Amino acid sequence: MSDKDENGVQFQPAVTKRASEIIVDQIRERILRQELKPGDRLPSERNMMEMFQRSRPTVREALRMLERSGYIRTIAGSNGAVVLEPDNHNLQKSIQEAIQIRQIDLRELSEYRSINEVATVVWACQRRTEEDLAQLRDCLDRMAGTELNPAAFIALDSEFHSLIAAASKNAVSLLMIRPLSNLIQNFIRAKLATMTPEAQQDMLSRGIEIHEEIYRAIEQRDDHLAREKMQKHLNEFEVDMRLEDTLSHS
Repeated sequence: MSDKDENGVQFQPAVTKRASEIIVDQIRERILRQELKPGDRLPSERNMMEMFQRSRPTVREALRMLERSGYIRTIAGSNGAVVLEPDNHNLQKSIQEAIQIRQIDLRELSEYRSINEVATVVWACQRRTEEDLAQLRDCLDRMAGTELNPAAFIALDSEFHSLIAAASKNAVSLLMIRPLSNLIQNFIRAKLATMTPEAQQDMLSRGIEIHEEIYRAIEQRDDHLAREKMQKHLNEFEVDMRLEDTLSHS
């Protein structure tokens, strides 16, 4: 039984890792170092039992942990699990949880976006494909008129910025925009809840207009204009989101 300190904090005794966790660590490290590549098969359960000198239940537990984390897929009746393509879902989830714990405020979010999203839109100008443009155009077409439907606007605003990140062909930008989108949506919802319907329509209408301007800059591959329009968009976002009281987005 563990003891409590004078502050009432309770800890459990330190123990070594379970055998299944050690197996997971070894296999995961091989995958991350690309010694095991997507499509490769792991040894059979029997062979892994011999390699790790552990029981079948321990090996199976390790395989289940790896599968839940998205590293492998087990197929009933097959000889060995298959290594999967890298999936950013779990990493994005971890980033999102870190953001929620940190309680990021509007100033911090604005500082980050003023550097990173501006750079991302410049890369999108330089690297976008015709398919990227078509997806952005489709998003904007669906966004038209959503000043009367705030929920639809919020979802499409997030999609538009994610599509810019995809067009930038920068994996880090794409990875970061998705968890940040939830935070941005929370700010917008909190602000809209304080506004009259007329004020909501005005803010969302301006948002639709600046998104169109950003799209035209990307379409024309105009780096300078894209940078200018994105910075204008981010500045207006910060002004629009500011409340007299501290904004809570929990």
